[in-house]
Amino acid sequence: MEKNCTWHFKPEGGGEIGPNDPLHITFKGNPYYSIVREAIQNSLDAINDTTKPVEVAFKYFDLDRQEYPAFFQIEENITQCLEYYNENTDASRLFSEMLKYLNGTEEGKKKLKIPCLKISDANTKGMHFDEGTTSPFYAFLRASGVSAKNLGAGGSFGFGKGAYFALSPIKTLIVSSKDIYGNVYFEGATRLTTHKDRNRDKKSAFGFYDNNEGNPITEENNIPEIFRRSESGTDVNIIGLWDEPYRKKLMIKSVLNNFWLTIFDKKLTVQIDDVLINKDNIETIIDEYFEGQAESGTPSEIESWNPKSYLKAVKYTGTNDQFRVFEQNLATVGTVKLYIYLEKGLPNRTAYFRSPRMVVFKRTNRKVNGYSAVFICDNEKGNEMLRLMENPAHNEWNVDNYPKNEGQIDTEARKGLNEIGNFINTTLEALSKTKTGQKITFIGLEEYLSIPEDLLEKDEEYDFEGMNSNNVSGQSSSEQTEEETGSITSTKDSPVTINPTLKAQQSEVKDETDIETMEDGEEATSIGGENDKSGGDAPSYVPGNIKSTSSKTDDSPITNKIIAKVNFKVAAQKENGYIYHYLIINSINEIENAELELLVGADNDRDGGIEITETNKGIISKNTIKDIRLERGVTKIRIRFEDNVKHSVKLKAYEIQ
Repeated sequence: MEKNCTWHFKPEGGGEIGPNDPLHITFKGNPYYSIVREAIQNSLDAINDTTKPVEVAFKYFDLDRQEYPAFFQIEENITQCLEYYNENTDASRLFSEMLKYLNGTEEGKKKLKIPCLKISDANTKGMHFDEGTTSPFYAFLRASGVSAKNLGAGGSFGFGKGAYFALSPIKTLIVSSKDIYGNVYFEGATRLTTHKDRNRDKKSAFGFYDNNEGNPITEENNIPEIFRRSESGTDVNIIGLWDEPYRKKLMIKSVLNNFWLTIFDKKLTVQIDDVLINKDNIETIIDEYFEGQAESGTPSEIESWNPKSYLKAVKYTGTNDQFRVFEQNLATVGTVKLYIYLEKGLPNRTAYFRSPRMVVFKRTNRKVNGYSAVFICDNEKGNEMLRLMENPAHNEWNVDNYPKNEGQIDTEARKGLNEIGNFINTTLEALSKTKTGQKITFIGLEEYLSIPEDLLEKDEEYDFEGMNSNNVSGQSSSEQTEEETGSITSTKDSPVTINPTLKAQQSEVKDETDIETMEDGEEATSIGGENDKSGGDAPSYVPGNIKSTSSKTDDSPITNKIIAKVNFKVAAQKENGYIYHYLIINSINEIENAELELLVGADNDRDGGIEITETNKGIISKNTIKDIRLERGVTKIRIRFEDNVKHSVKLKAYEIQ
């Protein structure tokens, strides 16, 4: 039944490979969500007939030890890896868990069957193999950091395979593929560590399961029956599965959140176990898995996303003034579109797409209160630029990811992101003074009433950064209300009428201001007068060179504290039950050694403030952060106060000399 397939580990001919494999580290925190994103994206990249949808199926099966005894000899190699790295804590933990997974917890007995996941696609080209280094089968199964995808492909790093290995407790896959010419390729692969076999010969970390002396099988009759394909396409079998009682639900929600647009465009159908998702039923299934249209949590908490309002933004565009589409040809990235759905209670977020039409990330923007938007850049030029700005997990666009020119960030890449940010902001500003009944609100207030995502957007010149959440349960960590910021509110029953933009006259705020958080969780601004008892618009810094000298012992040098000239913004946000304050400090000069004293509420007249218990920069000393380096320009600091309450924060910054 195994067709004489066995494991092959070549002699180790170079540097040794240890237990910390970087390939799957990006995906290990949320493997079921990640595998859906990566697998479907890979299948979309290999589409055969563009007039038909790609079909992807995720189905479970068991691999029987008695029917595949040679395959389960992998246990011997795992034991040898454990023995070779017997003094390494990481290796001990990794390989002990693998052996426990294969054998169970009852001594003297072994698991007869282990659960597996088969990911199959159809209407795809399959993965051919040759002796070179550019074939898809080679890049996927036999190499690290190698990608064989074409210009429009979703991935560019060759790290996406890490999502597959991360889902296997024994880091093992079996791949079977048939290309459009009828050629077949089959092989299993595992990623362990350098080890020594029974003869004490040193072996490679990478093993291959086949009957062709460690090379892919290319004869169909030599492939075990259960792994043979009847049509072009690829099966990736993940051997062993991490236990997750809600895996089916997580995977379905991942399909709906990430690929609703591709499915709606009839470019994709997906089957998760016994649930088929296609153009005809996607709205029904979304209604089944998502209540209402609201999204909880932050945009980076991907499992708290809700695709319902974004699908409506595209489906109902142009039906009335609640559903708008804007198209513009940008100089650097080409033609882009922005679909906007206006309705009270929507999350004030934009979902970003490029050619594969998989959601890359979402970002909050409160220039309009009550909207969901969909940004799409799928022209060849812009898509390629954005592809090169993605990270391996495909959840951010950042110029730091773009290939450097002699170590420098590419100016065209930065221009492209700035164009996108300006296009979206300008479009939202055009909608930001709108009547809904008697309620009129103005643009400009978002300068002061913001959550950290908004503040970061302004200070990062529209570098769109994403995060890979490790939250498997999908529970949200914070809540939003529709009055978080001053902007318009629209309602479903009263369609929005778009009026010409009349920008409200700004308050005369000369410098950055403090943000005071009220008891109900909303934010209110405190403008001017904090440093000037006459109530003027004095800034939050004191210019000049005012010095104070510390006490001196025989062995300690004199230190000078100079009041530093800085502006700052602050916002509070609830995350996982804790209140964090985000300080965004803008310094005119670089300060190598700064000290920040933080006072809250009525503490301004006391000697000490509420103590800080957590910071991501510097050293905490009661209500002061010491030994911190302030960049010229923006420095971002995340802190938590001891009382876990939202506060209006006052900052005193010093340069230590």
